[in-house]
Amino acid sequence: MRPPSSSYISRHLRTAEHLDQSLAALARMTGYFSAGLPVRHILADFPDETMKAVAAWTRDEDFRLRPAGERGHPAPAALGPTDRAPRRHGPARPRDLLRRPAPLRPHPRGRPPGGHRRHRPDLVPATLQRWKASGRVTGDQFAFLARNALSNRLKEGRPPVYALLGYAHDAPVTLTPLVLERTELRAGDTLNFSAVLTATAPVHVMIVIATTGPSGRPREKVAFVRRATVEPGHELRLAKAHPLRSTARWKVSPGSYSLALQINGRRFPAVAFTVLDT
Repeated sequence: MRPPSSSYISRHLRTAEHLDQSLAALARMTGYFSAGLPVRHILADFPDETMKAVAAWTRDEDFRLRPAGERGHPAPAALGPTDRAPRRHGPARPRDLLRRPAPLRPHPRGRPPGGHRRHRPDLVPATLQRWKASGRVTGDQFAFLARNALSNRLKEGRPPVYALLGYAHDAPVTLTPLVLERTELRAGDTLNFSAVLTATAPVHVMIVIATTGPSGRPREKVAFVRRATVEPGHELRLAKAHPLRSTARWKVSPGSYSLALQINGRRFPAVAFTVLDT
């Protein structure tokens, strides 16, 4: 839900008379909460004036204002097959505005770039690679920023993304078979597992829970376990108590499931378990 103040501006002060004051007010408000969506509503009626303001925001020294500029830019994925006139109650997305992408900049607190992750999947990795090469963001700040910005790609196991973070996809890893505490559970129970890992390179470990949905299509839930550097000659014990709870994007239903470990993007053999009907 948008704060009532920014919503009021986008609904009732979206006029030529109040345009400068409205944009200035949203710029001030974004220091306390997001104003990206209200800006898009103003963009629908005043594209040129709003884009001029948004472009200035993306270059502002205030890190709280820059994300509003990035989010105020239209998204390619939302375009239809033809250019249409702006909708009165929705953001305008004419194709010519897309030729002016927001100049993404590092966020001092590690906040990843915003909606560009969904609509331009190549933009974030390329931007992070450029920042890394230029030394603009380094060390722990870069690692935190990249992990958050690339979280979905890490879950998908994409080797170039892991390489960007310093995890070799083909790193020599030895893993003992997964052991489940129980192989029959119910929704709401905790899935406990363990395994032992040896490696000679940094590792990034996730679990992958897979099943088949009611439509017959495969479904997966990927969750982070840990990051570690294993000393030569030592073993790393992996264990996690994962709650089998339904969420807005993942429903735990009775049926057959499997659990696998994904290490540096590479998946290892899975073990099966069953979720019983309550």
